[in-house]
Amino acid sequence: MDGQDLAACHRMRLQDVGCYLLVAMGGTALSILAPHDTERIESIVIEEMIAEGLHRYEPDPRYWYSSQGLPYGYVIGAPGGDVDTEELRLVEQTAGTAMGCIVELHIFVSDRAGRPALAQMAQRVAGRTDGWMFVEFDGAPSPDLLEHLDGGGHCVRVDGAGYLDAEARTVRTPDRLSY
Repeated sequence: MDGQDLAACHRMRLQDVGCYLLVAMGGTALSILAPHDTERIESIVIEEMIAEGLHRYEPDPRYWYSSQGLPYGYVIGAPGGDVDTEELRLVEQTAGTAMGCIVELHIFVSDRAGRPALAQMAQRVAGRTDGWMFVEFDGAPSPDLLEHLDGGGHCVRVDGAGYLDAEARTVRTPDRLSY
């Protein structure tokens, strides 16, 4: 997804997660910053798409379909064009390493039934790559949760949004469900 597509996005609440996803015209995208090269990341993305039961569209191997016919895809590139320079610096400083790429996983239709699979793939890709997933919060999370995440170095907050590492995505508190 390029910058023009991102500018055309609007927000939609993902139920039971407590965050917003980017919802592009005709679909949803999740972004992950990862400290590895694109070749290593691509093999992990492909493994996770297969694990989710998706089937590759042979004319263009970046596109995949579920058994229900829902279209998915991915783009992997350098983080410079899609991520604000200051945000990238903050994530790298917190992670203690440079981010080598950004992974964007997509479902290309506005079908709620396909979003859980997208979220699960994104979480597994982020976990396997030491990645930081971008989320927009649905209102401010509790101060206790933010203090816990910030204090442990698991969250980089930026203007009502944040980047969460793998451990942050599994924190359970009374006011937030793990995803």
